[in-house]
Amino acid sequence: MAENWDWLKKVPGGPCKPGLPDVLPSNQFEPDAKAARARARIGSFLEPGDVVSRWRIERQLGRGGFGVVYLAHSLDFARKVALKTLLDEFQVDARHREAFKREALTWVNLDWHPFVLPATWVTQYRGRLFVETEYISPDESGRVTLLDWLTAGLGPLDPERTLVWGVQFCLGLEHAKIHGIRSHRDIKPGNILIGREGTVKVADFGLAAGIEKAREGEPPVLLVSGEGRLGCSVFLTKGRAVCGTPGYIAPEVLDGAEADERSDLYSFGVVLWQMASGSDVSPFVPRGCGRMGDRDAWVKALVEKVYPAQKSESVPCVGGPLGPIVKRCLRFHRQDRYGGFAELRGDLERELERLTGRRVSAPEQPKTADYWDRRGACLNGLGRREEAIVCLDKALEIDPWHVDAWHNKGRSLGGLGRHEEAIACYERALEICPRNVNTWNNKGLCLAALGRWEEAIACYDRALEIDLRNVLPWSHKGRALHELGRREEAIECYSRALEIDPWATVLWNNKGIILAELGRREEAVACYDKVLQIDAGDVVAWNNKGSSLDALGRREEAIGCYARALEIDPRYVVAWNNKGLSLAFLGRREEAIKCYDSALAIDPKYEIAWFNKGLSLDALGRTEEAIGCYDRALAIDPRDVEAWFAKAMNEDLLGRTDAAVQSYAKVIEFGGAGQTALSADARTRLEQLRRP
Repeated sequence: MAENWDWLKKVPGGPCKPGLPDVLPSNQFEPDAKAARARARIGSFLEPGDVVSRWRIERQLGRGGFGVVYLAHSLDFARKVALKTLLDEFQVDARHREAFKREALTWVNLDWHPFVLPATWVTQYRGRLFVETEYISPDESGRVTLLDWLTAGLGPLDPERTLVWGVQFCLGLEHAKIHGIRSHRDIKPGNILIGREGTVKVADFGLAAGIEKAREGEPPVLLVSGEGRLGCSVFLTKGRAVCGTPGYIAPEVLDGAEADERSDLYSFGVVLWQMASGSDVSPFVPRGCGRMGDRDAWVKALVEKVYPAQKSESVPCVGGPLGPIVKRCLRFHRQDRYGGFAELRGDLERELERLTGRRVSAPEQPKTADYWDRRGACLNGLGRREEAIVCLDKALEIDPWHVDAWHNKGRSLGGLGRHEEAIACYERALEICPRNVNTWNNKGLCLAALGRWEEAIACYDRALEIDLRNVLPWSHKGRALHELGRREEAIECYSRALEIDPWATVLWNNKGIILAELGRREEAVACYDKVLQIDAGDVVAWNNKGSSLDALGRREEAIGCYARALEIDPRYVVAWNNKGLSLAFLGRREEAIKCYDSALAIDPKYEIAWFNKGLSLDALGRTEEAIGCYDRALAIDPRDVEAWFAKAMNEDLLGRTDAAVQSYAKVIEFGGAGQTALSADARTRLEQLRRP
């Protein structure tokens, strides 16, 4: 249908619709220049000074079976935290990460307990998951975990200490059970931290379960820690993935049964045996197999020694008051063990009282304003904003001058789209602390969300008066100026921000988009290339580079960019659409239609793809199918002038005069300043059709 195609070329920008370049929110980048260098190392090991999302790395604390732990500085709350990230084996794709994240959130959702290590955040950053926990500093001897105590070579732990820590551990597991955690799955000395005050902190709730679910259907993975110890691993038994540390896994789990509380009791029985005997390895791991650097040697030892020992009915003996307790924990059949940690705690408490006359209790944390503020901030980070607001209101009931609570309540309200209320919270926070850059920034973001761009810019300017070297207000101001059509000023803001942080990919991307809008396509391509030098996996940059190359007529190169984006993210509908456009311009319309179909299979409401598919069908002479596509586009966006115009011409060509008249009338009705040519053509044709 050449005639139709020629008419559509009157549409400003050409006869088809590109997917809009992706402008990224300006808060999706890091506040310092080492952030992008960190991204390049996220798959391996981070270095001191690297910035990952909301944290600055200070040093590596250790490597476990499934990940690495870092000491980090929280940029949000100005405190030291421990930051865990998984090894590549457990972050294969988005499905794996989501499975792990769901389980890790169960740990974050645990309410405070004195004998549970608090996990405060789980976040995904550049395709990797990170878990933030409280940082437990070493004691004067450098010990942090129970494993550190056992490797010190001091022999059996003092019976009183063993019993106290055993009771504290049971209380922590009982608390977890109340909050929905059915099984820990990886109880061992390395996951039991000992605070400087000498109290137990149980760690890594849900992580083994997350790994187990993430690895379902995948090959087994045997992991050895940095010290040569066998770590939390994944293996297959009777067709299902099982996660845990060999030497601590209950025999029924080794046989393919689901883990439960009594499986955890077995694992803790092994730990009690180690405390009572002073051994730094499980009794089911023969001497000489406790530490190995050779993975093949580990596999051989597991098959020939460790698993047979665990699956036998023999129970290792230990003397002293713990002997009968350990024996019952390690019974082969789970029904012969304790019924739960509460029952085990009863025996440990009776033995402790008999030995020392004392009992252990779990102190309650005072519910201060700081407590409710921290809890609200964590809930907000999890997206549970209504619950966060309840906590923050409690903080403000206790202390109406708590500036962080006002700020965090504003963040929660803003996340719910309640921007006017959020602005009121930020204003209250600014009455208390008028020089808080983040509060000025966030108030500006809420004003921007309401379309009050000039007021938003005023907030960003106030933030820059306080800190001219802060990247965020420069970026936010650039976005606001862009929205107001003040593109040259916006470019200047992004350039100022990039002077401060030349590794911020979002800034390069957004600067490139504005340059492209100004017709400065070569400069735009240079910006996208900067992004890809920093992060070759940035799908948005590949797409936007393709768009600019397309506009320069370099269509084969553009197709290569879209193909690269789709290798990284096969569900990126904008890239499917834009690849289709480039193919259509090259006359490869059947291939173009396949691209549009791929986009629509992912998002059936992607109106632009329906329109562009219609154009390609139109050019192939498949008029009825083309009209069907325009109808689908108009069902999504009834004010799409180009779709009405394309439909009208096809109806006109088929002699459906009444339908064509109605469609041309819609072009005139909805045609704005940007569609004057289409409106004029529609009026001309309507006059012709209405003549007698």
